[in-house]
Amino acid sequence: MRRLVEKKNKSALYTGLAMLIAAAGVVVLEYFGVIDFAPDFGKDAEVKSTSTIQPLKTNKPVN
Repeated sequence: MRRLVEKKNKSALYTGLAMLIAAAGVVVLEYFGVIDFAPDFGKDAEVKSTSTIQPLKTNKPVN
């Protein structure tokens, strides 16, 4: 009977580990576009410049 009293329950550890693995799997599936909870997650964004500043031109000769 002594063995049954000292044996610890590890179900909380296994449940936490399973939830962590499931969450990582959802993030991977979302990143690759298999599921779509967050729009445009994992896609390359186009960089658009709205600046009107132009490079400064000088009349100095280049050596």
